[in-house]
Amino acid sequence: MTALLEARHVTKIFGGGLIKRRRTLALEDFSLSIGSGQPSITGVVGESGSGKTTMARLLLGLESLTRGDVLYKGRANSGL
Repeated sequence: MTALLEARHVTKIFGGGLIKRRRTLALEDFSLSIGSGQPSITGVVGESGSGKTTMARLLLGLESLTRGDVLYKGRANSGL
């Protein structure tokens, strides 16, 4: 069965460009799989600045990934 939403080895690094040279590692090698079976509730908790919002934005396709893949029903989220 294909997962409804899946993140595979996702990494997000902010900065590092010509103007903003300092790089900030927001998420490193993050993986998550949410099944398409029975409805369920999944919670994400953590300290301020731990990457919760960045993770959500990556899963929704609102931010670009530095590395890794996000799939929705087995298809790349970038094309949706």
